[in-house]
Amino acid sequence: MFSGFTSKETSTKSLDELNEFFYFLGVLESENNYQKKFKKPHTFYNQTTTVGLHTNSESKTRINFYYSFSPNFLSWILGICFFPFGLLIFIIPNKDKDEFELMINTHEF
Repeated sequence: MFSGFTSKETSTKSLDELNEFFYFLGVLESENNYQKKFKKPHTFYNQTTTVGLHTNSESKTRINFYYSFSPNFLSWILGICFFPFGLLIFIIPNKDKDEFELMINTHEF
């Protein structure tokens, strides 16, 4: 429901060099040479993040973050049962998405 994409230039040639940075992204679900997918459940939403490396034709490497903060079943039940005030529960994943974007945009890779 709340998702986004961020791409930044990096000097890293392998995602394995950034392993210490990925600890906060959650549990590693899948990986290959150029992409890792993480999932982290929270009380009211699930966070899914895919991190990938892309090298363009000018030999510049970019690190790409695809992220999604999706309200879970509990959030939907609270939102519907306590309508209209229950919809305030959706502020939580939106706020966390904004904080995640700020953290990614201020970090150097």
